[in-house]
Amino acid sequence: MKQLSITIVFCILIGITKLYAQLCNGSLGDPVVNITFGTGPTNPNSINGFNTTYNYVTSDCPQDGNYTIASYSPYCFGGSWWNLPEDHTPNDVNGNMMIVNASYTPSDFFIDTVDGLCNSVTYQFSAWVINMDQSPTCGGNPILPNITFSIETTTGTVIQQYQTGDIPTSNQINWTEYGFFFAAPSNSGKIVLRMRNNAPGGCGNDLAIDDITFRPCGPKVKSSSSSGSNIINTCSDDTSHFTFTGNVSSGFNYINYQWQISKDTGRTWNDITGAIIDNYYMSNNTVGYFMYRLAVADGTSISINDCRVYSDTIIYNRNSSPLAGINAIQSKCTGDSVVINANPSNTYQWTGPNNFNSHLSSFVLKNISFKDSGWYYTHIVSSFGCIGKDSFFLYIKQRPIAIAVPDTSICDGQTITLKGTGGETYSWKPATYLNNQSTDSVINITPADSVMYMLYAGNSICYDSTLIQINVWKNPTAFIAPVNPIYEGHSVILNGLISGTDINYYWNPNQYINNSNTLNPTVYPDTSTTFYLMASSDHNCGMAMDSVFVRVYKTLHIPNVFSPNGDGINDYWIIGNLSSYPNAEVMIFSRDGNRIYHATGNFISWDGKMNNKPLPVGTYYYIINLHENQPVYSGWLEIVR
Repeated sequence: MKQLSITIVFCILIGITKLYAQLCNGSLGDPVVNITFGTGPTNPNSINGFNTTYNYVTSDCPQDGNYTIASYSPYCFGGSWWNLPEDHTPNDVNGNMMIVNASYTPSDFFIDTVDGLCNSVTYQFSAWVINMDQSPTCGGNPILPNITFSIETTTGTVIQQYQTGDIPTSNQINWTEYGFFFAAPSNSGKIVLRMRNNAPGGCGNDLAIDDITFRPCGPKVKSSSSSGSNIINTCSDDTSHFTFTGNVSSGFNYINYQWQISKDTGRTWNDITGAIIDNYYMSNNTVGYFMYRLAVADGTSISINDCRVYSDTIIYNRNSSPLAGINAIQSKCTGDSVVINANPSNTYQWTGPNNFNSHLSSFVLKNISFKDSGWYYTHIVSSFGCIGKDSFFLYIKQRPIAIAVPDTSICDGQTITLKGTGGETYSWKPATYLNNQSTDSVINITPADSVMYMLYAGNSICYDSTLIQINVWKNPTAFIAPVNPIYEGHSVILNGLISGTDINYYWNPNQYINNSNTLNPTVYPDTSTTFYLMASSDHNCGMAMDSVFVRVYKTLHIPNVFSPNGDGINDYWIIGNLSSYPNAEVMIFSRDGNRIYHATGNFISWDGKMNNKPLPVGTYYYIINLHENQPVYSGWLEIVR
């Protein structure tokens, strides 16, 4: 089938009154051809079989002898044309129409070959046309479009023609349907559609055309229902069944029947198996919206959809028993509100505990208590008069009250027990520092830092919560930086550091120190001394201590003479203050350079012996190496008896 835009459409039958050489006065079939010029951008290269003597332009306002295909038309030529915001086709998006500025010379402006018609079947042809010129155009006297529609065989023989006559201007946008009926050739289902401009050239003669259809035309087919109405609204508890009857006027030699059903509001139709006589007993008791119609055709053409004509429709709308559309169980806690939002298209009569009554589809039960618990029933009437019942059960539990130990403070490293009551289930958050499950009612925690816990106490329906602040007092710490040794009579600054929550401190010993109330005191011991920094917590979180040894290098006193004769007087060579140098090395040599004594780190005194034998009187020499980054001491000493 060659055409501009042909769509096979199944739609609800619409009866149209017929005048001579105009529209069918019987019943119509679904459109077998529906030329709508498509949607969106279109050009002649995409139009199969379309021929015209006119020039195609992309402009929205074509000049004489030109046409365009567009989804709208602006105010062309100084506003002399109608501003068409859309084409004629209902409910399409960006649908197109053919806009023609007729030529000066009468000529064909549309030729299309249509295939697929049923042989010898009568068809109604129709098209919707609008005069684009507004009344004041051309001084109020524009040339009026005048069109001849011609149906021809493919060899050029005219089957039927119809002339619109002058298409008048209007005071408003006015699409008008023009049409006629014709019999398809008996030996071919193919015809040629020709549209010719008959008006002379000059100012005016501008038109738009859309929705060109071919529909089978046959006898008048009427349908009726045993209910007395072609619109049947019923309820699911109704056991009635109905018979549909078709009546066909004269016109067919041998009538064949086929009842159809649509379950999608007429968008698609399906034959009902076995329903091939003029009446149909509807046994359907299924809830839903159904449409029925009778298709008739002459003879065996009933098997071809494009040869059928259809009756008006019967609507069978079977409705379910209405329900409120709410949850059957409403679980709440005391003090809550219950919000009921039932289907607002129904009417209600509610009854319930505590003398509850309401006719509203939506209501609120506020601040509920145990006396509101129980079944709530409603009598429902739908907009179709269907009656139903519904109910819900209101289950109420005591609202939990979360109770826990009060805010408290602990020392760092301590473990504390938190107890929760007031609910059936518990949850502690955050789940940090917990020594057991966060869902236990009693938990033990050992927090490293201050933390706030939220206790949730629930009962499977609702919950309550409370906050518990746990403050962690940091334990005391003490630290003293090491110091270098000092010389006797000198001083050094101690650098102490403490930490913790609310800490007191003191130095020990509290002597040789210039200020014991500072962490950086100056000390001046006269001998090597260990100083202690003591830190204690005001919250009984223990004590901390650190120490530093301050070594004092004292001046050595080295005697030159001693008399190891056993009289108990000056029997030993003793070096004064050498004990302050624990690493000191002492060596004694004879006059000829032989080492006769050596001690390292443990020198106390020398008794003047070598290998446990007294040395003779005389002069000896010593070397003392303190190993403390100090000069080496050397000299002589005299043994006398």
